[in-house]
Amino acid sequence: MKVVTIASDLEHPFLTRLLMPSCEAVGLNLVVLHATKKSFRPRDKRAVLTDYLARSAAPDELVMFTDAYDTLFIRGEEYVRKTHAGLSHPVVFSAERNSWPMGHIGLAIQKDPPVRPYPYLNSGGFIGLAGDILALCAKYPEPPSEHFPLLRHLRTHDFDTDKVYGFSDQYYWTLVQLLEPDMVGLDNGAALFENFAPAVANFCELPRWTSDYRANGKQAASYRREHARLQARLQSPSGAAQIHFAASLTKAVVLDLLDEGQLPSWLVGVLRH
Repeated sequence: MKVVTIASDLEHPFLTRLLMPSCEAVGLNLVVLHATKKSFRPRDKRAVLTDYLARSAAPDELVMFTDAYDTLFIRGEEYVRKTHAGLSHPVVFSAERNSWPMGHIGLAIQKDPPVRPYPYLNSGGFIGLAGDILALCAKYPEPPSEHFPLLRHLRTHDFDTDKVYGFSDQYYWTLVQLLEPDMVGLDNGAALFENFAPAVANFCELPRWTSDYRANGKQAASYRREHARLQARLQSPSGAAQIHFAASLTKAVVLDLLDEGQLPSWLVGVLRH
């Protein structure tokens, strides 16, 4: 089994101070793929990953993908293998509370009622056999938006979701998962992946919070609110293997908590193992 991540900045503090040390501590084999492209975009992750899997992974090798700049691990391979084997889908994605990046459009194309507490796909963590992941990417070389009547209808009104949301691999994988419900599942209960980003009614709130933080630093109301929320949430240990702080402000708070020595013992214990 391999854990694979993609990074254009090999010196990023979250990668070097949290993700890499945590994988070493729990005995996970982390492969860091260096994406040198200056204009690297989130949607490019799929091309880099599939190229690596086609060249360097056997079809039956278990692969766990993780984002590079906002994740860490607290459990190792034995737990990951056992938990994955107990799930009902060959390929399983992390899930979150927010419908991103499509917002309300993403809600409208969901076929079933939301499964709480984490109803919506998050592409910052997923697991499956290399051959299964490659087969999905080969079947859907582009975002399969033409399969969704609502998205076709929006296109007739000059709202092309491929152009608006195509920057994100999460858009691509959300559509694929909805078309392949027997093959691709979501970790709605955070058995393997837990997303610690704040839940928001309107996803536009998060960029505003980030702008507030950039303008006002730690004195920003958004920073103080997120600092308090995250400290309270971290009092309860996670039962997952991967922890994902999937928002810019959340990630900044975690790095500050690390510097301030305020991360809880269940996280610090892994990092200092």
